[in-house]
Amino acid sequence: MVFIILPAYNEGAVLSLLFQSFIKVMGGKEYLIILVDDGSTDNTFQLAVKYSGKIPLEIIQHQNTEGLGKAIKTGIFKIINGIKDGDIVITLDADNTHNPELILSMEKDLKKGSDIVIASRYQIGGREIGLSLHRCFLSKIANILFKILFPLKGVRDYTCGYRAYKGWVLKEGYRLWGEDLIEENGFTCMAELLIKLSQISVNISEVPLVLRYDLKRSKSKMKIIKTILQYFLFILKTKLGLTEKCKSA
Repeated sequence: MVFIILPAYNEGAVLSLLFQSFIKVMGGKEYLIILVDDGSTDNTFQLAVKYSGKIPLEIIQHQNTEGLGKAIKTGIFKIINGIKDGDIVITLDADNTHNPELILSMEKDLKKGSDIVIASRYQIGGREIGLSLHRCFLSKIANILFKILFPLKGVRDYTCGYRAYKGWVLKEGYRLWGEDLIEENGFTCMAELLIKLSQISVNISEVPLVLRYDLKRSKSKMKIIKTILQYFLFILKTKLGLTEKCKSA
């Protein structure tokens, strides 16, 4: 079973395209999309409702915008008690920048022995199209810092939200961390989740991602200065507290 966690905020302009891609890619696979509408003010929710009878789709609606971290947490915690060890959980953005076809490559890596697969902009063949220079710079600096401070074998892209997890990894992470598995509300949540799950004995691999920011139709949700501060605060907090908490667990 493949569970697809899809956080969405004002993505009505591209949601139909994304759903059509899922229909094509998933084929006869058994899958369920968990769309978390994070307080959208456009037609995201209404459009998702129209598709709920055409594809295996469950919709969760936040009444207010709570951030990427809360949306990812809502989606994962919705299924955490029902997933099996061998199930696959995919997270990706709903803004048309992440190609669903990459799910097939990620699934192959999981079958070869990986426990977490990251769609990476920094693997050979990966790149960013249409992303502003300051966004590219921020992403590269953040990933360099994470690589230095939290070195993980096989990982170059700590911040991309496009990933595949084996069910047992998230279940074990939840057993260790409980509600604190995801505490960050902003974009730092993806680095947080990866670093916490790395405390389990997991094999992590990457597949190259071509990030198609030129296909994005909604406004960027990232506030550059705020995100930089969040990254630094997260690094400081994590370096101080992560190891001791994991030892006590």
